Amino acid sequence: MKKISLFIVLAASVMLFATGCLKDKGYEDKQYGIDITDLKAVALTQATISPVVVGITGQAEALTVAGPTLTIEGGGVAKTDVHVKLAFSDAAVKDKSLTPLPTGSYSLSTMDAVIKAGENFTTALKLVILNSIVLDPTVAYGVGIEITSVDGGYAVAGNMGKMVIGFSIKNKYDGVYNLKGNHNRVPYTFPYDVEIHLVTKGANSVIFYWPKQKDYGHPIGTGVGQVSWYGNSIAPVIVFNTTTDLVTSVFNNPPNTTVITMFTGAGSRVSKFDPATKKITVDWNYNGNPLRAFFDDLTYISPRP
Repeated sequence: MKKISLFIVLAASVMLFATGCLKDKGYEDKQYGIDITDLKAVALTQATISPVVVGITGQAEALTVAGPTLTIEGGGVAKTDVHVKLAFSDAAVKDKSLTPLPTGSYSLSTMDAVIKAGENFTTALKLVILNSIVLDPTVAYGVGIEITSVDGGYAVAGNMGKMVIGFSIKNKYDGVYNLKGNHNRVPYTFPYDVEIHLVTKGANSVIFYWPKQKDYGHPIGTGVGQVSWYGNSIAPVIVFNTTTDLVTSVFNNPPNTTVITMFTGAGSRVSKFDPATKKITVDWNYNGNPLRAFFDDLTYISPRP
């Protein structure tokens, strides 16, 4: 009997405790406790996908690219203007295994952004890159941006207070081209007419990339209206003199062992880039054989994605 009474008392105590937890009037009236809906913070919108990589073409003139946007996390709009102070962060760039752009070679449209009253985000700030022609295309650069302070009772979003804009540096020969040409090896003398990408390989060189094959390489005509290739083992790299825009050499992308050179034999043309039309003429062959030559005409279509 005593055991039954003890069980009833314990059960009643548990029920009373549970009821008190579920119906804590002081908590429900917000006299104490933490209500997460009251937390207000400002974030860099692109922080979650950082680094945001932007392709830019090296040039002496200033380049402007889209910078960060700022947003109020958790919904709602600003009741008054919210001022957000920003700073550059080389440490954030190094965290992404990138090389910081040289100090003084870039600027942001403002380091004191404002989220206007009645809004919950800013338009994209502008990042200006000066004299990008001096940047090394073989180096992965970046600019780090962080929120240092916010007014109006807002905090800095802990995991979204920093972001990095990365740069893919392209030389002036980089782009999407229409490639027309032919090979002089029987029976592969059929013409080819395809879209090709020339991808920056170095400060003054580009490599053929065939988007249809999703790999480096060069097409070859195999029949009327038919195009194939040798695979990525034949992937020409074109090297230019950036002053004269003449082609100085053509070689096979390492570690490919087939020797590729610029073709200068009978029927060859001047291999060059025309800056006025952005057209490229390039003749090349492999294994030093004049009957293994390609004659290419590339017409510029657009910047490469």
